[in-house]
Amino acid sequence: PKKRKSIGKYTVTVTFKGNYSGTKKLTFEIVPAKAALSKLTAGSKSLTATWKTVSGASGYEVQYSTDKRFKKKTKTVTIKKAKTTKTTVKKLTKGSKYFVRVRTYKTVGGKKIYSAWSAVKNVKVK
Repeated sequence: PKKRKSIGKYTVTVTFKGNYSGTKKLTFEIVPAKAALSKLTAGSKSLTATWKTVSGASGYEVQYSTDKRFKKKTKTVTIKKAKTTKTTVKKLTKGSKYFVRVRTYKTVGGKKIYSAWSAVKNVKVK
């Protein structure tokens, strides 16, 4: 059906025919398109991340950390407007290197469905 091209979670029932009997239910999820960081700028104890808009997205999540694997000291900024393409993070440690990534989300039925994370970019804060 046409609805199954939209972002969301769907269940399909497969019914066997002929010499085979039974049914099998399978679930799949269509996720939003991935965002890409286009620019990362260092400021005085701050950084500014810029990305391009993604059609069909409800908003974005920008994650930043001093750990390149995002295991420790990771913080996330949620942008609730789909047209926003830039965010500035302040109160950072001077001279530290920060790693940044972004992803899109779409709210469907009260639940957020996330895309994959973008490629990681880093910047040294002034």
